[in-house]
Amino acid sequence: MRKRDMGIAIAAAAFLSGAAYGQDAAPAAPKGKAGYFANSDLQNVWKDLEARQVLNKRVLEGGSHSINIRIVRPTDAPLSHANSLDVWLVTAGSATAITGGELIDAKKRPNSDDAAGTSIKGGVEQALQAGDVLYVPAGVPHGFTNIKGFRAFLIRFDSK
Repeated sequence: MRKRDMGIAIAAAAFLSGAAYGQDAAPAAPKGKAGYFANSDLQNVWKDLEARQVLNKRVLEGGSHSINIRIVRPTDAPLSHANSLDVWLVTAGSATAITGGELIDAKKRPNSDDAAGTSIKGGVEQALQAGDVLYVPAGVPHGFTNIKGFRAFLIRFDSK
């Protein structure tokens, strides 16, 4: 499957639970019908984020789940989420994911279930590239190194 077609397939699969595309605020997931994100719209979001140096755009809010377009940078702190899990669908670039282990100097972030740290001790490293999927359960520290143009759809689900 070509990268472009795979991106469309991934987005469509993710949106079977419902989606809609919004320009500013993340739209609520539709109920009783499927949603659709056109690849051209997704590409425009990537370009806009890069131009504005913004790392994340929430494109769907489902209450217990969300879909985000995410750019990862080397300065991003490793995280752990107490009550939610992440599914990363890598669309471009590469990175090394570090998962598990212990989040060093963890501090809870305000208004979220996130804890951010300075590094991860004793984690497992996994190379990621376009087409890969990374699943991170609640409570598992995760971060990225060796980042080269890394882009992903980040789908988050409440797990508790």
